[in-house]
Amino acid sequence: MHFPLTLLLTGWLAGSSVTTETDQVFKADMLPAKAARPMAFVPAGWLLERQVAGDLNADKRPDQVLLLVERPSDAPDAKRERAVVVLLAEPAGFRRVGAAGAVVPCVGCAETSVGADGVPEMAISKGQLSIRHIAGNAQTVDMTLYFRFEPTASRVRLVAQHHVKSNRKGIDTTVRHSDFLTGQQVTERIYADPNDKGGTRQLTSRKEAKVPTTPRFLEDLKLGEISL
Repeated sequence: MHFPLTLLLTGWLAGSSVTTETDQVFKADMLPAKAARPMAFVPAGWLLERQVAGDLNADKRPDQVLLLVERPSDAPDAKRERAVVVLLAEPAGFRRVGAAGAVVPCVGCAETSVGADGVPEMAISKGQLSIRHIAGNAQTVDMTLYFRFEPTASRVRLVAQHHVKSNRKGIDTTVRHSDFLTGQQVTERIYADPNDKGGTRQLTSRKEAKVPTTPRFLEDLKLGEISL
């Protein structure tokens, strides 16, 4: 069974102030298609919040992924959008192959976020880009999205999702991994035995399911609509 992330973040995080929808002011056409330096892909009114390097297309050049954030406004509590920009390194500079503002939570939209500085984590390993964030307090949703560059489409494709839902007040953790290349999904749960009055005995369960393998690319995704 598949649940939209919006339902998970609002239902599973009852009592928190998680919000996933914004007005989405970021547009890919704000950026150049090519440029000599990564900083040329930071548009007016935005800041570079995080930058990671790694080889996404196996050409042994250091490709770049930028996490952008809107500059602060005069309103102290105003939400600020974020955006992810994926750049392939070329002999003369960099080429933009992905840019989206709806795959990471905006500043002020989640009660907590991964990292001591409150910024979503990004990494490139073995040709894959991972983007991770955490939301919630008493109950948390820890989600990592995995992407890879598709040469035939010259775009960045979602290939997997790792999702952990935890209840810090009791034994109840659900781990779900979805592989959008093979269509395999595995869900494992560890939870307290309701018949144990001491609340220490644990039960486990494992389920396997199928997920669609239709390609989905970075620009097509919205955080609140990604199926699990």
